[in-house]
Amino acid sequence: MKKVLLVAAMLFAAALNGVQAQEKCISEILFQEEAAKNPALLQSRQALEDWTAEYLQQHPGLGTENVSLVPRVIPVVVHVIHYGGPENISKAQILDQIDSLNKDFSLTNFDTINIPPAFRPLAGNVNVEFRMAQLDPNGNCTDGIVRVYSPLTYNARNNVKALSYWPSNQYLNIWVVNSIANTGGSPGQVIGFAQFPGTGLPTTDGVVIKHDFMGSIGTASNSGNNGRTATHEIGHWMNLRHIWGDATCGNDFVSDTPPQFEANLSICPSFPHLSNCPNNAPNGDMYTNYMDYTNGDCQNMFSAGQAARMDAALSSAVSGRNNLSQPANLVATGTDGSPAVLCAPKADFATRQRFICEGASTQFNDASWGGEATSRLWTFNGGTPATDTSANPVVTYAAPGTYDVTLTKTNAAGTDTKTVTGMVVVSPNTAAGTVPFSEGFEGAAFPTANDWYLLNPNDGSAWEVNNAAAATGQYSINLYNFAGNDKGPDEFITNAFDLSNVTAAVMTFKLAFAFGSATQSNTDKLVVYFSTNCGQSWTPRYTRQGSALQTTTAAVANDFIPSAAQWRTETVNLSPTSISTKPNVRFRFEFTHDTGNNIYIDDINLTGTVGIDEVNADNANVSIYPNPSASTTYVDFNLTIGGAVKIDVTDAQGRMVSTFQDELPAGEHQYTMNHDLAKGLYFVRLTFGDRSVTKKVVLK
Repeated sequence: MKKVLLVAAMLFAAALNGVQAQEKCISEILFQEEAAKNPALLQSRQALEDWTAEYLQQHPGLGTENVSLVPRVIPVVVHVIHYGGPENISKAQILDQIDSLNKDFSLTNFDTINIPPAFRPLAGNVNVEFRMAQLDPNGNCTDGIVRVYSPLTYNARNNVKALSYWPSNQYLNIWVVNSIANTGGSPGQVIGFAQFPGTGLPTTDGVVIKHDFMGSIGTASNSGNNGRTATHEIGHWMNLRHIWGDATCGNDFVSDTPPQFEANLSICPSFPHLSNCPNNAPNGDMYTNYMDYTNGDCQNMFSAGQAARMDAALSSAVSGRNNLSQPANLVATGTDGSPAVLCAPKADFATRQRFICEGASTQFNDASWGGEATSRLWTFNGGTPATDTSANPVVTYAAPGTYDVTLTKTNAAGTDTKTVTGMVVVSPNTAAGTVPFSEGFEGAAFPTANDWYLLNPNDGSAWEVNNAAAATGQYSINLYNFAGNDKGPDEFITNAFDLSNVTAAVMTFKLAFAFGSATQSNTDKLVVYFSTNCGQSWTPRYTRQGSALQTTTAAVANDFIPSAAQWRTETVNLSPTSISTKPNVRFRFEFTHDTGNNIYIDDINLTGTVGIDEVNADNANVSIYPNPSASTTYVDFNLTIGGAVKIDVTDAQGRMVSTFQDELPAGEHQYTMNHDLAKGLYFVRLTFGDRSVTKKVVLK
């Protein structure tokens, strides 16, 4: 008989063993990590164990043939977090998973015939039915599936849950993702994790599943898993532990599961599979139990004791699960057995390549949800074809520009239209930006030019200009992370540069970043990528993470505003010919937040060795003063060699407001800007032959 008493020391020993084992499920590991930061979680877990022990004592024989469990219905919502890839699984695959769960939790699964005879009398019927929600938290029609476009689908953890969440006292939240991050240095592929009942925030309560282990069809058709990852994780969600107790011959707090030495990893042993644990023989491990690590096609049972333990969790206010199957909640979520109602479709779409070169093509993916549509209409401004009705059209864009995309979906219940302004950015094959280049963000606006872009997929904090701190001048750009709510990633993309005549290119920028706490682990990361195909694909060139990113000597517990001594110059070598010598190069700065404080960037500079045609541009020494200016503004420049010079002044919207062109001799020259211009931001471009230098000026 296994003890029901929970001991904190045992838990930490279990966590250590779990980290050493190969990871498939990290539910217990994540609990231990959180409990180390918040010991109150151990008390919450113990309170539920005490309640469970009393409940089982008052209801002897639960889960056996003689004492069946009361039927329960659990409303379910599935949040598909995708980035336009295979993780955006079909509704059919989701429903296949729900069907598998209902069979596993009612002991009607087809493979019960494979339960070893010694364990067959111990098999338990949990008597739970999972139903897709038909009403959302606001009472609106739904099919129980929400789709969210976000790069957080990769290496997911709890960060994906803030993207889409329904109240956990009304719904079982299941998040489907592309991949799940391992714990530090541990081997194996993580395919799922759950939050144990009563041991965390309500807003993170639920189950995360890797898409190719969700169900048994679609992307999961080759997993050999039969949907048992979700069965396993929902077992945790209902307070089951791993059958080996996350320790050598550990305790899973269930009396009818034999002690087990360790996990049976991705195998299906022959009966009996004996462990070197007391009371394991003669029947050995219950290796077909859903809470082992055997393959899904080997698993086929919960024990009666596990069923009783899950029933206790679903009955407990301590666990936070007791409201789910209440009649009032079933009515509120549309899972009371009422006939399904057709919902209006919710138009949604994505493309993996929103940045392309002129003449290139990109594919769009219909990611709509809600009710099944009977018609679909795409509209592609500037694209060929201009309209389309297929699910995943390929569209070609012949001319540079920024283009909108619209999708309209219709069925008998209604019509929904989604338009994304500036969805597709088409760049010239040869960029206009030249080297040397300098950006100090002194215009007090960001993006600083029409060809810079912000990417903020979760609509949280974004890069923005601030005057709280600067390496030079008055302004820099920063991400506000002090509140700790936005994990990112948050990105900005520079304009494109023509490096075709540039060798030994180098980027430098000023960086300031601080840890938020000296006691917390920190994996905040800044990556600088480059693209030579207008942003269709990106290659990392610079990465700083954790302590290597920090520019302060100590953690900063308050809102971090760097002093002059807390800035550091970072250098990115761009000399390889895969970057230098290319006619169209963009750079993307990507920051992913963990527990760190604010981050600042200033003074982005590009330098390199230029060709003879660029001598004048390289040595022009353009100076604009006063800047900002309230009156006449002067543009001084130098010509090393006499030649053609053109000066264009444009406003912030790219409209030409004045121009000058002439053949000038070598030497110093001065151009006077029109003092009648309205207040605002302007760009002054000096063109020497086929090379240009652009500066900003603010009139006030």
